[in-house]
Parts: sequence; C-alpha cells; structure tokens
Amino acid sequence: MILVPAAVPRTAPAFRWLIDPRHLPSALGGLSVETLSPGVRVGQRPAPAGESVTVVLSGRVRSAGRVLGPGEGLYHPPGSDCGLAVLPGAPAVVLTVRAGPSAGPRPVPGLSVVPLAAPSRRTGPPEGEDGPAAGGAAGTAVHWLATAETVGARQVAVAAFGFAPGGSHELHRHPHADQFFLVLAGGGRHLAATREVAVRPGDLVYVPAGEWHGFRAGPGHPTAAVYGYLGAASPARAGYQVRPAAEEVLR
Repeated sequence: MILVPAAVPRTAPAFRWLIDPRHLPSALGGLSVETLSPGVRVGQRPAPAGESVTVVLSGRVRSAGRVLGPGEGLYHPPGSDCGLAVLPGAPAVVLTVRAGPSAGPRPVPGLSVVPLAAPSRRTGPPEGEDGPAAGGAAGTAVHWLATAETVGARQVAVAAFGFAPGGSHELHRHPHADQFFLVLAGGGRHLAATREVAVRPGDLVYVPAGEWHGFRAGPGHPTAAVYGYLGAASPARAGYQVRPAAEEVLR
C-alpha cells in the first residue's frame, strides 16, 4: 500500500504526480492531479501509446464541446488529443488516471474523447445493501464512469464510490490490477493485511495488484471517493478475492 496524504493541491496553479510510473516502474499506470486558475486554457495530451481518464474534482471546465462539473470527466482513447478551459469564477481541480501502454492495436491519432456523466444527484446514504452484502461490502454504492463496457477502455476503469456512515468493505484483493482510492469527503480507516491507516479528504491510497485491502467509513457522515483500476478495465478483469474470516488479522 502507498499512502499519499493531502494529495490534492489547495492553491492554483499546481501540478502533482501522485503515482509516477517513472519512479515506480512496478505500477500499472500513473495518477496526477492539477489545480487550475479560473479562465486558464490548457492542453490535455495524454501519452499517445496509452489511454487515460480525466475527472473533474471541483470547479467547472469546458472540453469536448460541453461544460463538465464535479464528478464528470473525459475518457481519452490512445492517440486522442483534447484541451480544456476553466470557467471563470473559481479554480478547477482535475484528476488524470493514465494507463500503461496497451498491447492492443496501434493508436489512431485524432480519435475523439468520450464525455463521462456524473452520478445522479441525491441525498442520504449511498444506494445499496444496508446489511452485509455479497463480497464483504455493506453500505456502499458504485457509479462506473469509464470501463470496457461503457467506453471501450482496455487497461483502466474509474468510478465514483460512496459509503454510508459506518459502511465497510472488508479485506479483499484484485490479482490482475492495481487499485487507487482518492477520498473526496468523509473518511475512515483503510485496512491492510496487518494494520489500519486513517484517511481523510484529499488522501490517496494506491494498492498494488494482489495486496489485501479494505475500508471502514467513519460514523456521522457519508464518504465519497474516486476509485478504480489500472491494468484492467472492469471489476471482472481485475479479479476479486475476499479474505477468509479465519485469516483476517484486523477486526
């Protein structure tokens, strides 16, 4: 597990690599976050050999002919090129998830990016089971933004994830993909095989493929996060194994 505390810059302009594959070659991709000043225009030029997903965390930007707000974003196929402009009035924060080079067909320059819709606005706890659910999760909800099924992704999947107060996802692992988890609101305790780590809004947790991990949300407030996989474009491709209760160290 890699913990990046206070991962999101508070002032603009600022750019930060959260997971840089040049310095962590074992990672199956990279993540960066950028805080942009109101009115600024920037070029989004993901690596030509790989695909990426950009998610707006705060503020509003114009890109691909539409205005994108928090929770919305863009899927960049390999070879695509798209800029963005921050609307006046407030800075914008964007997270970019970059997959590694794909072994599929050669990238086609000039491909269009794909806008990604935000989850429906709602109040109260996330949708889903209130009691123990299949797979060791309770009080959780997921809205997939970019997967193989939604946009034809190959090596990346990104979702909005919610926990009701006290919700949990017990120890599990993904054999075929790295996972990232960026806390936007709320917080709780990230679970590892032998310890727990407190996480707060703005903290990022990166879990290499095959490592046991989980999460327990704090009481009182819902927890919201952006999470996903690098190295796989769907939960099925990432693989999913729940740790048997008899083996769990943390309770």
